[in-house]
Amino acid sequence: MGPGAITVVLIFLLVFLSWQTIYSANRDLARAKAWGELARRALPFGALLLMALSLFVVQTLRENWVLYAWMAVSAVLIVSASLLSVSALERRANKAFRSGDFERAARLYGELVQEKPLARNQAFLGAALGASERYEESVSASTRAIEQDPQYGLAYYNRALVLQRMGKRGRAVKDLKKAQEADLPRRFRTAVRRMLEELS
Repeated sequence: MGPGAITVVLIFLLVFLSWQTIYSANRDLARAKAWGELARRALPFGALLLMALSLFVVQTLRENWVLYAWMAVSAVLIVSASLLSVSALERRANKAFRSGDFERAARLYGELVQEKPLARNQAFLGAALGASERYEESVSASTRAIEQDPQYGLAYYNRALVLQRMGKRGRAVKDLKKAQEADLPRRFRTAVRRMLEELS
């Protein structure tokens, strides 16, 4: 296998793995048939695919300046696609949540729910409300997320955390078991198992 074939295989693997990563993180959008939002989340994949396909053209030109120009344009394209893949409102809400400003995050996620009433946005609102110790509102938001998408495991996990804080261990255990059976990101599966061990 020559260097050209190795490049093709590596590019194919990179494109395939990036699509798998994007799709697995956004299966809830496919279940909700939110195709526009799913396409938006896939913008970085599209940029990477365009970059990979254009590499073959760039390699045939064999000019150094062309390669440098291609690298610069590709970098701008990937950064732009990443910025456009998430709305400004969602970025602000996520930033507020990560920085510990849970009240602001709850307000921004509430606006996001009004703009895009998806199960994921309800679940994020529930998490922010729970972190703000507004437990009843948090449980309600997580319940709305579960009603919209019974396979969205993060909503069960968020609700279980809040139910545990409220002293409702039995209900928390039920939600954790449902989270394990649902579509839950891998990094949360370990946390769910740990919580189940603690509560059992």
